[in-house]
Amino acid sequence: MTEIYQAPVLAAFSCLGDKCADTCCKGWSMQMDETTLARYRSDAPELLAAVEPGNGSDSDAPWIMRKDPQSGFCVKLEGGLCGIHKTHGTEFLGDACHFYPRVTRALGEKAVMTASLSCPEIARLAFAQEQAPAFNKVDVERLPHTLKNRLPDGMSSDDALAVHQMFLAAATDANAPFETIFARIGSVARSLDRVDKKDWVQATPIYMSLAEGSLPPAQPNINDPFNLLHALCGLIVATRKPPSERLRQTIAEMEQALCASLDWKQVLIHTDENSLPAYQKISALWKKEGAQTYDPILKRVLAMQLSLALFPFAGLGDSLSERITIIGVRMATFKLALMCACAIHETGLPSEMVVRLVQALARFLDHLGDPAFSLQIYAETGWNQEARMRGLLEI
Repeated sequence: MTEIYQAPVLAAFSCLGDKCADTCCKGWSMQMDETTLARYRSDAPELLAAVEPGNGSDSDAPWIMRKDPQSGFCVKLEGGLCGIHKTHGTEFLGDACHFYPRVTRALGEKAVMTASLSCPEIARLAFAQEQAPAFNKVDVERLPHTLKNRLPDGMSSDDALAVHQMFLAAATDANAPFETIFARIGSVARSLDRVDKKDWVQATPIYMSLAEGSLPPAQPNINDPFNLLHALCGLIVATRKPPSERLRQTIAEMEQALCASLDWKQVLIHTDENSLPAYQKISALWKKEGAQTYDPILKRVLAMQLSLALFPFAGLGDSLSERITIIGVRMATFKLALMCACAIHETGLPSEMVVRLVQALARFLDHLGDPAFSLQIYAETGWNQEARMRGLLEI
């Protein structure tokens, strides 16, 4: 029998339904699993009209929930609430709709259930929560019909869960700034790439204890903030989907603070003589006021990113070096958005603004499916190198 370990944030989570500021029922092509589709065919054929083939759309799934082409909402959304849930109950929801924002992955006979910051309520709870992002053993009524096993050969489920929790604990170290913490984690990840996975449980604490002493000096580049914004633009354009209203607002604030503008058609960023002084002002204000205030937020975001990926066992990328590079650029993007917002408002940010900034970016970045283009961009800027990543995160 599978043992379920759940992130603490989920214990307090309840879907906001029609009160949600950025519903998952709009914009996304929610996948439909074959098991639920078979139930529709046998028990509720009237629901088949709400499903369409996913091939050729913006999803690789064989079947997805149909969206209204004008509004972008799921055709079964009624007054901000799911019509299928209302008339047929949760057992008729496909896995994607039933579990979001929960993400569940197996480690042998254990399964880890965590959550995505792309949900506004999860982001709010995560930033308000003082409890460390460990896991609690729970009972659940349902697991995804398809649960991929991420347990490496030769490793026990207990050892794998212990390794994952070592990274989560490292992410929330109260005695070091976020940038140092990430540098340590990145160093450990790159070291583990050279170790047989079955030995990770012994190697991880050793590398953790030695990491800071072997870090290369940071190699910053004054263009990094502008390259980050440009890279984000390129990734959005590559998806061929318009950014959400909340993401557009977040990007507009970044453009304003940096005195830069994005050309979405040509995928370019335009700067002028005011851009560098604007960034220097942003950086100075952050070092004076923002860094200490928002360091706990960045640590919590990092822990949630590691948890979402079940790091180091899953995530985007074929190696730990690739996975930590992708997470690192995400973290730098989150940080830059917070820096820009602080510079614009020149005061502490309301909690709802922090939630909006992080959630809007997470809704896009956490759902990129193919890492190839991202890694190509990051290699061109040198962010796949440890010293350059340190420089990037110290923007």
